[in-house]
Amino acid sequence: MRSAGDLIALLDRLGLTVKEVDSDGFEGVLVCRADRVKGIIAIQRGISEEGRKRFAICHEIGHFILPGHGADGCVCKGEDIESWRKGAPEYEIEANAFASELLLPYRELAPMVQKKKATIALAKDIAKSFGSSLTASCLKSVDVTDEKCAFIYSVDESIKWFHRNETFWHYIRGGKLAPESLAAQLFKGGIREQDGAVPAVAWLGDEQLPFDATIWEDSILLPNYNSVLTILTNHKGF
Repeated sequence: MRSAGDLIALLDRLGLTVKEVDSDGFEGVLVCRADRVKGIIAIQRGISEEGRKRFAICHEIGHFILPGHGADGCVCKGEDIESWRKGAPEYEIEANAFASELLLPYRELAPMVQKKKATIALAKDIAKSFGSSLTASCLKSVDVTDEKCAFIYSVDESIKWFHRNETFWHYIRGGKLAPESLAAQLFKGGIREQDGAVPAVAWLGDEQLPFDATIWEDSILLPNYNSVLTILTNHKGF
């Protein structure tokens, strides 16, 4: 689903029409007939990032196709789309997973990520190549890599939510970012992107961590969202 033409063709086949509307209450809405013959997807006009907009559309397509996702539609807030936050409704997580695979197919991304590893730099290339958002590209990179990785989304110097791949079993603490983390430093201004080894306790709450354990952090500031995206990788194997 790399081109706008591919997405338009899919929408046509499904009988879906996309409209951009002014709204502060939602990012995406699906309105459809119970028989799913046709429907309308409304997307908030204020979404500035094209990749985010495409993900929101694919998220609503997921609601349209997946069984049990509302007889006559769904209303999705910004916190529901591209999010794996704790307490999110299961149907929103399912729609996010659907949108991720539609935009970023595992079979295409896995060779790319496993060859170069999961990094912000690679996620940028993926976002550009596939027309996806940077957030979605980071998340999918973490999922398909062979390394022990986790993705953290922070807002206003606090961890909002995180997502771990199957091999990253460490406990990620919540709340305010530790000052030792690169993410906390990015919120202070001056630079927008930074990577390097940081004390593992800056992110992890495991009781039996080695006192000198470090973890690799790769973070980028998104000023328009007052947020930082972080990929953590455990190279040390502790």
